[in-house]
Amino acid sequence: MRSDALEGLVTAMLRYLNSTGFSARELAKYTGLTVDQLAEPAARLTASQLQRLWQLIQARMLPAISLSVQVRPLIQRQLAKGGVRVEKIAAELNMSRHTLYKRLKAENVTFAGLLEDVRREQALRYLHDCNRPLVEVAELLGFSELSAFSRAFKRWMGKSPAEFRSSVRPTVVL
Repeated sequence: MRSDALEGLVTAMLRYLNSTGFSARELAKYTGLTVDQLAEPAARLTASQLQRLWQLIQARMLPAISLSVQVRPLIQRQLAKGGVRVEKIAAELNMSRHTLYKRLKAENVTFAGLLEDVRREQALRYLHDCNRPLVEVAELLGFSELSAFSRAFKRWMGKSPAEFRSSVRPTVVL
């Protein structure tokens, strides 16, 4: 990154952090610089110091984002790896399972509801790929067997996965 662009970025980061309550002294201490050095940060900040500033920004911004919005991509990532464990997601958010449930409840959302929403969205994406077998789709979504996936899909969409797939498949005109 060019030095003038980097300087602009660092200046914006520091300005944001100042506006959210961090003093120049606190930021200097956090980055390991003096207040005077922090006045000319682009030339002095290392990659790890920039990363620490970014982490401060994330810590300030993430609470403003609803917890359910934060949980959805974590569920997607775990589904892709084979299964969803609420304890693991809670740990990634640095909270207990109980706290996760409680904070989701404050948003009128349940973990099970989020999991079901993510599974439904992913199912619709996967079913548009006609080369992907239904058994594979069920496995990717964390269902123990195809019949469990089929029942859930029928509840969500009012038709079986096979019926849905045939209705979205492009028709060939001869």
